[in-house]
Amino acid sequence: MSSNDQDTIESGSPFDHTRQTYRVLLDGDWDLDDLYEFPHAFNQCYAFIYCLDSELDTPDRQRIDSAFAVYPWRGGYSYVNIYFVLQNQVGWRFRPTIKAIQKASPGWLDLFLNADVAIQIAKSVTALAGAGVIAVKSYAAIKKALSQIAVERERAKLQAFQISAQQQKTLMSMCEDLAKHLGFKNVKDLHQRTGDPEVSLKLLSAHYRRTKVLLEYVEEGKATLPERRDG
Repeated sequence: MSSNDQDTIESGSPFDHTRQTYRVLLDGDWDLDDLYEFPHAFNQCYAFIYCLDSELDTPDRQRIDSAFAVYPWRGGYSYVNIYFVLQNQVGWRFRPTIKAIQKASPGWLDLFLNADVAIQIAKSVTALAGAGVIAVKSYAAIKKALSQIAVERERAKLQAFQISAQQQKTLMSMCEDLAKHLGFKNVKDLHQRTGDPEVSLKLLSAHYRRTKVLLEYVEEGKATLPERRDG
């Protein structure tokens, strides 16, 4: 390891350019649950963006695409599985690891990772905050539409139930809206990889829920996610 690799971050800088370190600023009162909930949501958002909304290489792209094709997207267990797949497809040198943490008022959490992906997370949180009640209403409409499809599928008693052309159009429009609220860019590529707008929408909805967790920490004054590199 070079001497540059051992350099520490200066107190006022969120980034260490020699090692791609990202600093989350911490403040307010944290409890033990926060120490799990915030890093867990951040790590899942990071894996989602790294694998599905960046130009970074993944060790086995086909592993992700096959998961999209074979998982039974009818329950929460599929989301647990897909995030496990995504996290394992983040390149080894870019998997988030803790460099340093200090919890005071203010404090910080320094992470080794790909800083560009971390910045995109921060921008997603800002985009969702800016969308405000519109995003909340969009997500409520998405839940209603997906629930209606689930009811129709149950009535048909067929796993191979096909949604109508109008429903496909509606789901694709909902994907576009939710992606805009999240600052997610690669919607077309996501559709190509899933081959199903319903799966795409469920994935984006899962990403929305996790991004919303991070937004709650920001709005409560517990965390600040920088959106740029200093200098």
